[in-house]
Amino acid sequence: MTDELRGTGASGDPWSVDLLADLHAGVLEPAQSARLWSQVNADPGARAVIDALDSVGADLELLRDAPAPPMPADFAARLDAAIEAESRRAFGGPQSTPQQAVAPVVDLAEARRKRSRRLAWGTGLLTAAAAAVAVTFAVLPGSQPTTGGVAAPATTTASAQPGEATNAPKPLAVTSSDVGGAVGKIGNSKEYGPLKDQAGLDKCIAAAGPDGAKAQTIGVHPVTLDGTEGIMALLTTGSATKLRVLVVQADCTVLFDNPIGR
Repeated sequence: MTDELRGTGASGDPWSVDLLADLHAGVLEPAQSARLWSQVNADPGARAVIDALDSVGADLELLRDAPAPPMPADFAARLDAAIEAESRRAFGGPQSTPQQAVAPVVDLAEARRKRSRRLAWGTGLLTAAAAAVAVTFAVLPGSQPTTGGVAAPATTTASAQPGEATNAPKPLAVTSSDVGGAVGKIGNSKEYGPLKDQAGLDKCIAAAGPDGAKAQTIGVHPVTLDGTEGIMALLTTGSATKLRVLVVQADCTVLFDNPIGR
């Protein structure tokens, strides 16, 4: 409803819906806000816009507590393809079969900054939308990494108990001479293996050092490195075109720890 005009202000000019939205969101100066509220409350047309914004705000409050809907399968497939293609271009590795053209990912953060003052009541919904795209920015060259995490070891060192599910992910075969080839295959996968969760990964990252606490995990997956089982983690380095690749075993023994990229 941006740029629509409703009612008439005290000056005789029509009300701007953008101005009413700013007033409703509470982003105007206190003196200006107090003056406008007295005028809006006396204008049925302006009051109708404020009531509509109240209704939208109430609907968004309900959405905040609702479970997040799953990402559409088509978008998820295109997102994975984009991550793999950009990872291979930035960090090397064998080229895969050409993928169907992938639509560019929109920078939601920039768009949100431009409209944040007018959409203060909708931050819960916008945060959910931004989270769905954050993974892409973590690995695309030229973007700042945003995901969190650490490295994880292998899934095959612990034997399954009777009745326990045996659906552990199959380790990727990797050689130390072609570590970059595994980057696109791992992508943003979060398969922790025997470390089970992020806490287990954190211990191995801290043990590997240095600056382990500052590293953020992009992806993690079980591998066999030159025939030895372990967990490979892709970690941020502070550079958009470099990754730290860390491979550890279940007891946090380091098998590989080097940066790759340009």
